[in-house]
Amino acid sequence: MDEKTGEKLAGYRKKSFALCYNGGEIWFEHLDGIFGFEELVTEKLSCDVELFTKPSAPAYVCFVFDETEVTEKIIEAVKIAVCGKRFLKIAFVGLDRKTARKFKKELSGNGFEVNFLGGLEDAKEWLLG
Repeated sequence: MDEKTGEKLAGYRKKSFALCYNGGEIWFEHLDGIFGFEELVTEKLSCDVELFTKPSAPAYVCFVFDETEVTEKIIEAVKIAVCGKRFLKIAFVGLDRKTARKFKKELSGNGFEVNFLGGLEDAKEWLLG
């Protein structure tokens, strides 16, 4: 598949959004279902970063990566995106252990908690439970 085909993927077209839950609000950054299209993942993230880093945006974020191949470039793009705002907690869903360790190493010491969870319900509970 080429980039044009990748742009037609449901995962690429899926909108990220803020969800009210348990008295708070969580931003869900949907980067799932984009498979090996690294450029499309970073493009989608760069388009959304302005939305979830506004001062009025939620201080809780969940990055969803199910069915997306997470590369070093994507890890770096996420790091740059989240280190520009004061978050309280950040959850990641859909990562293997190796990638989770890389994220943990890159994001430690930035003033927010990080956790790696198996599903969206677990992430919601951890973020605002």
